[in-house]
Amino acid sequence: MAGSLPAAKRPRQPSHHFPCAAPDPRRCRSPGFDDGSIWTRFEAVNLERDLKFTGIAKLFPEVCPRCRGATERGFCAGCRGDFAVVANACMRCGLPRPVMRCPQRDEPWQVDSIVAPYSYCMPLHHHVQALKFNRARKLGRALGLLLAEHLKPHRGSIDALAPVPMHPERVRLRGYNQAVEIARSVAAELAIPLLICGIRRRSAAPPQTALDARQRLKNLHGAFSIERRLEGLRVAIVDDVITTGATINALARSLRAAGAETPGAWAVARTLSERDREA
Repeated sequence: MAGSLPAAKRPRQPSHHFPCAAPDPRRCRSPGFDDGSIWTRFEAVNLERDLKFTGIAKLFPEVCPRCRGATERGFCAGCRGDFAVVANACMRCGLPRPVMRCPQRDEPWQVDSIVAPYSYCMPLHHHVQALKFNRARKLGRALGLLLAEHLKPHRGSIDALAPVPMHPERVRLRGYNQAVEIARSVAAELAIPLLICGIRRRSAAPPQTALDARQRLKNLHGAFSIERRLEGLRVAIVDDVITTGATINALARSLRAAGAETPGAWAVARTLSERDREA
């Protein structure tokens, strides 16, 4: 066409999306939708992987990661029954009711509800620790399936999942992020997109294990940054364990600042005090 600029000199069209950002995840789940985004590629890879896994599973039946007995998926029914469930859990904080001391007295929480169905005690404690510190990456799938069983009533109220990010240095040392490994199975089971790109941890803060609630809040101040558009999306945070709530609230605060809603935080287990276990 006369007067047109050569391809190399044509001005680039402005884009308001970040490199890994995607349009509304609800649209991405529409049949046949393909915009070349990370969402479409993610779903295609998952479909191919699931088809391969189905074929392999017929040749090599799955075994329970705890008892090594036959199982359809993840932990077998017998081993799932050995994991202590948080009875009559409060939807706001995840502790068993009646709640002896509400954690929101110290700091208003940035999530509307908590789903953490299991108590963080043995024998489940052993598997969570193995996933985090013993390079037992395959346990992420089993723990994710365990959590997903309790999340189906929440499927329609969430647009996307955000696993708690780790600092790249920690990921390099561990080899993976345990929250991402758990969230992958949850996302696949509930058919909810997974947000990873553009949500990062700014610094490798000291481990939270030996800190109390106030120290954890200070440790996580400004720990997360959001570099993608999230306006109007209902995002659930996914982690392995909720202890004081400091981590999920720090991330939720950053997600809200980026325009997202944070209806809930989902984790496999909830840390309970001796008094809470007796409640």
